[in-house]
Amino acid sequence: MSTTGTRWGSVATVMVAAPWLAEMSWGGIPFAEVLLVIAFLGPMYGGAALLIREVARRTGRGWPTVLLLAVAFGVFQAGVVDQSLFNPAYGRYDFQHPLHVEIIDISLYYLLAFVAGHVVMSITMPIVLAEAWSRHPTAPWLTRRGLVVVAVLYVLATAVNHVGVKDEDGGGFQASPLQAGTALLTVGLLVVAACAWPRRTTTATRVPPRPVLAALGFLAYLFYLPGESAAAFASGIVVVTGTCLAVGRWSRAAGWTDDHVFWLALGALLTGAVLPYWAEPYDVGVSGAREALDDTVAALVCVTGAGLTLWRRHSGEQLRAGP
Repeated sequence: MSTTGTRWGSVATVMVAAPWLAEMSWGGIPFAEVLLVIAFLGPMYGGAALLIREVARRTGRGWPTVLLLAVAFGVFQAGVVDQSLFNPAYGRYDFQHPLHVEIIDISLYYLLAFVAGHVVMSITMPIVLAEAWSRHPTAPWLTRRGLVVVAVLYVLATAVNHVGVKDEDGGGFQASPLQAGTALLTVGLLVVAACAWPRRTTTATRVPPRPVLAALGFLAYLFYLPGESAAAFASGIVVVTGTCLAVGRWSRAAGWTDDHVFWLALGALLTGAVLPYWAEPYDVGVSGAREALDDTVAALVCVTGAGLTLWRRHSGEQLRAGP
């Protein structure tokens, strides 16, 4: 297989993994709709993940830049594209409570929930998984033409999503200038911070064993919002802050590699074995038997994907060393 073919395989992996992880891995959408979800959301979620990865890899910056740009994507997606952050009647959901901030009509709880979900499942996880399968995990995957193609697909998919959500789930809602302006200003500041983030400096910090990192990824993502309340939000802030501080400290260690990032992500991926049975699907009218089947399929896909990716990670060194 040619180098170009291999890289386009990585691109396809991100395009498929991003919508699956973001919308289906927790059992929200029936498995029978997987092709529709990938076709509709792949260019948007996957396109954003690819563009973010290209910025980080081409500039020689690391995961802090990826994460900051992922936060920017989460704010843009929820605040400007589908506007679920601000909509008081988004489908059957009330995304304005708990912890409602009246001045711009937003729930701090759902701000954390939406943004963290996009950071982990829409952007970071697809990149990590695709790199684990790639022969060129640290190289750019897109040519200039490829960048243009992915960017155009992302813009078109985002426009379609914005219009479609406004008509179907949004009830015609349009964010106010203050709301949209605040979201866009936040996105701009995050992009500036991502581009200005200093390059990594190493320290003598010890890195925990890989199983510990996997356990941290699993527990942090599974319990970062243990309920829908102010107390759960406070718990989430503690979990997210503590995880970022700990991983940030370890990532400056001289022995820290992308393999450690992979094990963190592997733990988060394995929450897919549990979350489908906890979370309520989008369609509450689905039968119990159908929901159980969809949840089981989602869990099996996540566990199988994690197992195959782990195998690939530890058996693919010779493939990466090839042409």
